[in-house]
Amino acid sequence: MFLFDTFQPGKLIGTRSLTLEPDLVERWLALFPGDRDGERMPPGMTAAVFSRAYSDILLPRPPGNVHGAQQFRIANLPSIGETLVTNLSCESKELKGDRRWVRFASETRRNDRTLLFSGVMTTLWAK
Repeated sequence: MFLFDTFQPGKLIGTRSLTLEPDLVERWLALFPGDRDGERMPPGMTAAVFSRAYSDILLPRPPGNVHGAQQFRIANLPSIGETLVTNLSCESKELKGDRRWVRFASETRRNDRTLLFSGVMTTLWAK
């Protein structure tokens, strides 16, 4: 189980690959039709790519974590059909009173290692 005490700032936690299948993009566009961007992934999907990597990599995790904030920097948007590789690491952690804050950093790249986007998510970690 991933616990606050086991996170090491600066350390890679894991990697996840995701192929940007047309069906996945169409499901996003059913919710957000204004996001259509031709043959490119809609910018808003950066959060979904991060969330899938986070959910798949950080298993098992204690119940009760709270998503505090997130931000992304987009360098390039991938084309539909490309495979995306997301690395997730612990950027930092901080104990404030009895609250355990963890900042997770991500980098998503093409298979050729070209940076697509990066992000940071701050989470109130349960244990």
